[in-house]
Amino acid sequence: MEAISVYGYNYRMLEHPPPSNTKSPPSSPKDHTSENTPPPAPPPPSRLLTLPTELRSQILRHLLPRSLSAPSPTDPPIWLRGTTAILATCRLLYAEGLPLLYSHNVFALDVVWDCCTFAYRYFSRSATTHPLIAPRTMAFPDDLAPRNVALMRRLQVRVHHVDSYLGMMKYGYGGSGLAEGLADQVRWLGRILGRLERVVELRVVWRDDGGRQGVAEGVLGPLKTLANVERCVVVEQWTGKGVEE
Repeated sequence: MEAISVYGYNYRMLEHPPPSNTKSPPSSPKDHTSENTPPPAPPPPSRLLTLPTELRSQILRHLLPRSLSAPSPTDPPIWLRGTTAILATCRLLYAEGLPLLYSHNVFALDVVWDCCTFAYRYFSRSATTHPLIAPRTMAFPDDLAPRNVALMRRLQVRVHHVDSYLGMMKYGYGGSGLAEGLADQVRWLGRILGRLERVVELRVVWRDDGGRQGVAEGVLGPLKTLANVERCVVVEQWTGKGVEE
């Protein structure tokens, strides 16, 4: 049985074409003006792209985030806020700006018993009481793109050796197990840094809370012997004395 609508017609009626006497609306006369209109002129090139490369690099350095040296050689650098949005505007600015961001700034890495992190803190010009923003951390190198890690040329590596009490509380290890686990992390980091094309400067900060002498030499060896490092400086925080290698 065919379904009938409550309005008195069946649903097949909706599929019928309109009656032949139905007139379609008159078509508007063809507009021939568009055929004779010339295409719009291309936009003028950006004045930034027409500048010399040296001048454009100075502008990019001013816009991108940049690091400043901390007052103490054992503290990580302080970053000034900037913008990386300009790198997404065109391929030329991306190719020129990415090395400026990663090759000319100092990146601080913290090595502890169980991980290695990239730590950074920003300086806020608007804050009056506490201008330094709390440090933020990212897993290194997992949270960074490999192409960006390959561009790093200046690094500060802070190696943290804790005492047995804190080691048992945080990691469940104490005594020589703390130094052995830390040495494993340093060797792993040394393999990553060894794959870089070159490292202009490597500052290694040994932070020892346990007070055991002679531990630093056995742990820091893989970093002090990297062949691609042009300048290596080792600083022990308890003495503050830097020894250039």
